[in-house]
Amino acid sequence: MAVLRSARFGNRALTWSNWLFAYLILWALPIPVGIVLSTFAMVWRWPFEALGATIPAETAVSVIFGFGVFLIMMPFVSWIGMVLSFPIVWLVLRFGLGGWLSFLLGGLVMAWAAAGILGGMSPEIPMVLGVLSALVLRWMLGQRSPWILVPGHQPESGDV
Repeated sequence: MAVLRSARFGNRALTWSNWLFAYLILWALPIPVGIVLSTFAMVWRWPFEALGATIPAETAVSVIFGFGVFLIMMPFVSWIGMVLSFPIVWLVLRFGLGGWLSFLLGGLVMAWAAAGILGGMSPEIPMVLGVLSALVLRWMLGQRSPWILVPGHQPESGDV
């Protein structure tokens, strides 16, 4: 595994269905994760409510529930970073710069740009989610064509 490098012309191995599959899964993945987190928080909250106890907003249960709701709503804004990232990811794979660090830095930059476009949003949460999304995207593309992440690998006729 290379930190900065990948195979040159790795973009040629990925078909439109590979790109579409990876980006659609990445776009929709926060919804089930958010549903699980919100459900977990609600299940933990019910015993307190049944006993008539109040739960302050600062408790971990409320934070988990709020983060789950944020993840459920994330696809409404995450498409901005994905649209901005597609041509960059394509070029990165073409020039053989698709290492883990490259995707990590790309996720940071795209999340920072999306937070700037949205305005008024603190950039920390989008940056963490952008880094995770970028690394998951790299992993998914690598699952579709594993050789594209191997530095120095020359594409052969069977690789595509």
